[in-house]
Amino acid sequence: MSVADWSMEVAPARDVARKTFTPDQANESLVLVKRIVGDVVAEYQVLLELEEMIESAEASGHRGDLEDARQQLVQAVDVLQTCLEELDQIGVELRDFARGIVDFPADVNGRPISLCWLHGEPRVSHWHDVGASFACRQPLALLNSEEAAMSDLLI
Repeated sequence: MSVADWSMEVAPARDVARKTFTPDQANESLVLVKRIVGDVVAEYQVLLELEEMIESAEASGHRGDLEDARQQLVQAVDVLQTCLEELDQIGVELRDFARGIVDFPADVNGRPISLCWLHGEPRVSHWHDVGASFACRQPLALLNSEEAAMSDLLI
């Protein structure tokens, strides 16, 4: 598996009792999440560059460059692992290394959803169904409208 494969959206890691966030709680946690995800995105780019260096050194037979790049690769993987552990402790899930997509587990009237944030956005302002991709995300305002419409149907 190539390091580049890590940039694809990944499925939720586990289905255990999970912390849930309100939009306000998710936005409050962004102070820390932004820093960690910034490190992930930057370190992932380093990983991609190192992979290219390793391939080039293997092809050209430059053993010194190869060993140095492999050591740097191990360090980059260690940094990423630490970042993933930190995100797990917060209770969020990194869905894409390259773009910095993060899901915050949430619950709306008993319906599990994910609040979705993309690295660089100022706040958490989108959501999608659990297990859905980034492409399916919608503004939080639509969630409130949808929930109100569902409530009207139940009355």
